[in-house]
Amino acid sequence: MIGQAIADFSMIRDGDKIAVGLSGGKDSAFLLRSLCCLRKRSPVSFTVEAITVDPTEGRDVASLSAFAKFCGVAHRVIRHPIFQILEKSATDSPCSLCANLRRGILASNAAGDGCTSLALGHHRDDVVETVFLNLMYGGKFRCFHPNMLMTRSGVRVIRPLVYVPEAAITERAEKLNLPLVNFCCGYEASSMRAYVKASLRMLSRKAPNLPNNILHALKNMKYSDGWTV
Repeated sequence: MIGQAIADFSMIRDGDKIAVGLSGGKDSAFLLRSLCCLRKRSPVSFTVEAITVDPTEGRDVASLSAFAKFCGVAHRVIRHPIFQILEKSATDSPCSLCANLRRGILASNAAGDGCTSLALGHHRDDVVETVFLNLMYGGKFRCFHPNMLMTRSGVRVIRPLVYVPEAAITERAEKLNLPLVNFCCGYEASSMRAYVKASLRMLSRKAPNLPNNILHALKNMKYSDGWTV
């Protein structure tokens, strides 16, 4: 599924230098391991490094550094007071602000390292949840693109896991004993994304193919699909 997504969206080009946003969660750890395995048999040549943004400015990330070393890649840790910024902000969307801050920090540091791409660990469930959140609050059927250029940094953001179900990542992460670092976000449990995730679990009991149908709709959406006669 990872190789198919990379091919479908032309994510990796010959000579690319890819920075993986190693957040401390299972998704990014699985992504780093997968890309490092993929590059050994890829028809194109690319290199990989890992960058971790510590939003607490003091968490022990030695296990992530050891994991990156095991994968044979360099690892940088960027300390930034993101959680302090969220506490002081009056935003109604702390999760969105946090994601934007992290992505901006990762992209600017990736560009500074000469990277052409920033790989993020968004999976199929993230895609479906984002579609529903945009429907609820933006009135649009849309999602982040798996291969998107950030014009400010000049770095492409790629998401090789968009076809992979979260449950499959969880299973592989446990089997591989991937390192996890919990940054203890105070907003995650009560966020609208958490509500949508729980709602989608209930919907999927009646419509088990819902996630794949959402992906199909995103890839094949036509104007005529919006209004029917």
